[in-house]
Amino acid sequence: MAEQDEHKMTVTQEETQAKSAQRKKLWNSLFTEGETESGESKSLKEVVQSMNIDGRWFFQQIPLLLLILLGILLMVTNRYQAQQEIIEKEELQHAVEDWRFRSLTRSSELTTRTRQSKIEERLKALGDTTLAPATEPPFTISPND
Repeated sequence: MAEQDEHKMTVTQEETQAKSAQRKKLWNSLFTEGETESGESKSLKEVVQSMNIDGRWFFQQIPLLLLILLGILLMVTNRYQAQQEIIEKEELQHAVEDWRFRSLTRSSELTTRTRQSKIEERLKALGDTTLAPATEPPFTISPND
């Protein structure tokens, strides 16, 4: 009995090694020009069949594949959203810069128009005689008086 068990174990080990060697040859044949060492061509179907992968394995991997697909989908949408936000940020920065320049221009124009000399020139041009520059220098009031 012990001899039969040992013989079965060595046979299964030899079969496993033979299958492993066959898998290696088939995988190597995929990366060569489609022919094995013996000159016969192998297809991807034969390689997958030699790996002992059946339909159950694929069905067991469906949750993992769905998770990977979900991750890819989230990455793509996140990237698209980030690009849209960057574009919007750049547009808003350009708008702020434009309004800042407009504000500076208006402020400069207002400062120029409200200078005393410009106001006097405008009043003279309009013929207004009620306002005139002071002829006497200003005087100070001391608190002791």
